[in-house]
Amino acid sequence: MDRFCRVWAVLLVLLLAGCARQVPTLYRFADLPARGSCRIALLPLVDKGSYPRGATILSKVLRSELVSSGHFRVVQEGDILDLYRQLLLYPNRQPNQEQLRIIGGRLGIGLFVGGDILEMRQGQAKGGIAPDTDLTMILRIYDGGTGRLLWSTYHRRQGSHYQKVLHFGRINTVTGLARQMAREVIGLWLEEGMEPCAR
Repeated sequence: MDRFCRVWAVLLVLLLAGCARQVPTLYRFADLPARGSCRIALLPLVDKGSYPRGATILSKVLRSELVSSGHFRVVQEGDILDLYRQLLLYPNRQPNQEQLRIIGGRLGIGLFVGGDILEMRQGQAKGGIAPDTDLTMILRIYDGGTGRLLWSTYHRRQGSHYQKVLHFGRINTVTGLARQMAREVIGLWLEEGMEPCAR
């Protein structure tokens, strides 16, 4: 009987581990436009957390990863901020659909990437123990022509999620964690059918 209970316990653990939610999680609201994802504009991110300059850090990292992936042409940050200024938009708020349509028309882009930082945290190292890092974000893809929401991606990780053996692989900085998570989200988008630029 004892062996029978152990077998069922192991099967239950394997079943629950197999059914665990995968991150990042992609929600589709509409299909991406055909051949419309080569030229992308990264909107200023909205920081709903309390980490100092968290939106700036994640924006720079995300822009860097989009460019370094070699699959997209990203509009310059200054061009976006100039249009925000012309439309009297605050950089810490997402534009509405009509404002996105205007920005997309002026810049001639296929897609916008915007989003929210829900939580960003980097603890202090204490007594030789590595600091805890945590990042929760939602990234959204909007149609550049209509301003309509197409995809939304939820991603949450801690630096310890990448730990392999002892302390190896652990990510101890918010910037490093943001970089790894941005790569995962971009990889998911490409797997799910986001068309890269033609070479």
